[in-house]
Amino acid sequence: MTPPTDPYQAVTHPDPYPYYAELRARGGLHRVPGFGPWIAADAATVRAVLASEHCRVRPRSEPVPPHLVGTAAGALFGRLVRMNDGGPYPAVKQTLSSALSLALREVEAESRRQAAWLFATPSLSRLPDAALQLPVFVLGSLLGFPEDTLEASVRDVDAYVRSVAGPPAGSEGAARLNERVAACFQSAARTAFTARLMEGHGAEDLRLPNTVGLLTQAYEATAGLLGATLRAFARMPELREQLSRGGCTMDDVVQEAARHDSPVQNTRRFTHAAALVAGQALEAGETVVVVLAAANRDPLENPQPDAFLPRRTGRQTFTFGLGLHACPGPSLATTMATAAAERVLASGLDLSPLSGPVTWRASTNTRVLGGLE
Repeated sequence: MTPPTDPYQAVTHPDPYPYYAELRARGGLHRVPGFGPWIAADAATVRAVLASEHCRVRPRSEPVPPHLVGTAAGALFGRLVRMNDGGPYPAVKQTLSSALSLALREVEAESRRQAAWLFATPSLSRLPDAALQLPVFVLGSLLGFPEDTLEASVRDVDAYVRSVAGPPAGSEGAARLNERVAACFQSAARTAFTARLMEGHGAEDLRLPNTVGLLTQAYEATAGLLGATLRAFARMPELREQLSRGGCTMDDVVQEAARHDSPVQNTRRFTHAAALVAGQALEAGETVVVVLAAANRDPLENPQPDAFLPRRTGRQTFTFGLGLHACPGPSLATTMATAAAERVLASGLDLSPLSGPVTWRASTNTRVLGGLE
């Protein structure tokens, strides 16, 4: 098997972890031939980069990707908490985090309801699409989207997510998502979830796009986590027995899947001025690729890092980030993935083919199951 040549190729490689181990072993910030950005792969360096005040979430000259400027997708991107530093954004993030923590019971109940429908007659060929539909169906329903708009909302979310990395074909989808969320905010019969998102501190004009952002950010991350969880059961049949005899819970399995085969493999940071980061002098305008999936398997953080241990003691997981730009709702993805995995296992679907060759959805940062080869 030919190893990847850079961290972006690794995301959809059949087994990127030996390559990640090589990157991690180098330690500190470093570069590889043919790949421009700096790389952070060991846990200590990943922590240092994510905590550094010098490492920003967007380049100074490109707050919005150039191909999205002047589009509805660009307007959405430019007002997302995760794509901005400072200003009113921390207060908006706090509102999101509080609303999500208070809504976990609702999320769990709605996840079970939607999973029962989406995976009622599961098949391996249907799993990837259903996994991507799940977070939009759950969050859209909790926001108050009319049921007959949920499938269209999935298409709109998908178009926007794809547009960020390529041609701006998702602008109309972004506009429609904004309209649906705005209607939920303005409704006299707004849901409890929507009401919570409207409370708290922060710029009101940022709450709407960042509620849309919940849909777009949960989309691939949740689908990738569900895929990683089901592949764990496929590769380790003993997990079912361990689960059935109470040796672990499904949440234990999902939490370990998030570490062991991270749905978000990497993220990026950018320097706006010359700075010393993780002991390395960087010039203004540098890019750092932070390989979260490699840090998850750092033996200094997680002993026996390549072993899948549902009851792992002191688990350290970098998947959802750290510091100011850590994901505001990691429990959102794990709750939805847990409900779906339980439903799939209860159906009796034979998952063993997932232990063999599979395809991955095209991406340079998220590892999302595409199907069987």
